Amino acid sequence: MNFQKLKYAVVVADSGSFREAARRLFMAQSSLSTAIRELEEMYDLQIFERTKRGIFITEEGSEFLSYARDVLSQVSVMENRYLDADRKKLFSVSSQHYDFVSEAFAVLVANDEDRAHHYRLLETSTTDVMENVKNAYSEIGILYMNAYNQKVIKQYLNHNELSYTEIGAFQPHVFVGKQHPLAGRESLTQADLLAYPSVTFEQTQGSSAQLTEEALDLGEDSTQSTIYVSDRATSINVLVKTDAILVGTGILTSPFRDMMITIPVTDVEDNHIIYIQNKYRKLSSEAERFISILNDQLNDVIGSADS
Repeated sequence: MNFQKLKYAVVVADSGSFREAARRLFMAQSSLSTAIRELEEMYDLQIFERTKRGIFITEEGSEFLSYARDVLSQVSVMENRYLDADRKKLFSVSSQHYDFVSEAFAVLVANDEDRAHHYRLLETSTTDVMENVKNAYSEIGILYMNAYNQKVIKQYLNHNELSYTEIGAFQPHVFVGKQHPLAGRESLTQADLLAYPSVTFEQTQGSSAQLTEEALDLGEDSTQSTIYVSDRATSINVLVKTDAILVGTGILTSPFRDMMITIPVTDVEDNHIIYIQNKYRKLSSEAERFISILNDQLNDVIGSADS
């Protein structure tokens, strides 16, 4: 595969013309045109339609360019990691939307006194957490697993040479605002939740229903409505201002704990927090430090709840 020609095609698409692309690439327009034609012949497709009014990306060209961008992105990650000895290493973690994960991440960054690393935390869907670790976009991923979703998750992990390690267990809790009708309850059952709208983190389109991020399956008709969000800040604002509920770990370690109440759901089994990694790749020192911070935080919170 000629990565340089892939780059040419992407620059042409971004530039809108061969003339502008040739200027950006510091090469002759005729050479660029020849390179693109060779690329099209190699893959037996037409990427660009050339007209008197300029160039247009064909339907198959649009799909091809999407793949090309993905390939070039991975090449860039690999080159940055292995060809530049002076470049700071990147530690990346993907996670479902957990308050304690972002807190542990902040502690990790704060303790890097030598500023020896770049850092990235991606709060995303369950599928994307696993995909990011599979594709080495993140070194580790943080998920929960229970009797409902473990079969699907384990199948994915086994198929993609990923392993998992448990770092804690939690009893599902309901997050509600302090003015919520359930706020005064010491405990709840699943039946108590059926009358209230449910906040849920949006998942990747087409993913299995078993990969939902919420730790309870209350059924499709269990709430008045479902409120889909993609980030924790929005979910918190919704919980504080409405009578919606969010089912999760109940673990709050940031200042957000002053904005809401967590109530245990008593008629369900415990869930398990896990981290996933490539089965054959040794964890970096930063990953080990991050997991150690997570363990400490979870032990403190869960231990204090048990006492």
